[in-house]
Amino acid sequence: MPRVEVSPGFLLLLGALFWLDEGVGLLPWGLLACAIHEVGHIVASAVWGGHVRGLSLTVVGAELRIDYDAPLSYGQDSLVALAGPGANLMFGMLALSLDWKLAAAVSLTIGAFNLLPIPPLDGGRVVYGLLAVRLDTDWAERLMTALSGCLVGVLAGVGAMAAVHYGNATLLLTALWLLAGVLRRGSGEV
Repeated sequence: MPRVEVSPGFLLLLGALFWLDEGVGLLPWGLLACAIHEVGHIVASAVWGGHVRGLSLTVVGAELRIDYDAPLSYGQDSLVALAGPGANLMFGMLALSLDWKLAAAVSLTIGAFNLLPIPPLDGGRVVYGLLAVRLDTDWAERLMTALSGCLVGVLAGVGAMAAVHYGNATLLLTALWLLAGVLRRGSGEV
């Protein structure tokens, strides 16, 4: 049975989002889109013998821990990574066909954001896999760290402007979380 961990930060975020939602309906669609995203990863991982060991829900999202019967190739890992955004795309298209515009927008946004080439996002896994099959893994790591650092810097800048001008620090906090992941990866902790 997979172990599910829920951080206090996740519960606090959920409460804040519920309070801020004020009947708009963004929160339920967001939670559904996130669940669909993770199910996409689970289904794709099962194709290659993946077994979900655990799920952590934190203030910055969900993290699946999956064990495999055999190590995945970079291509297989990339397909598992792309399955989450792919599931968001399919749900978004279904929602559009049903004229559920808010559900479609939320699902497509979550899927697109996860395609950014920044670890630990899905796009980061895919780009690393592409680099690792063409370059020495040390060079692939260095290039990923440099690319991710630049992109996180842009996100942090845009997030800082949004925080100052609109009072919304969500993107800035997300950029800081991604920066911590880039720094951990660059130091060899991940």
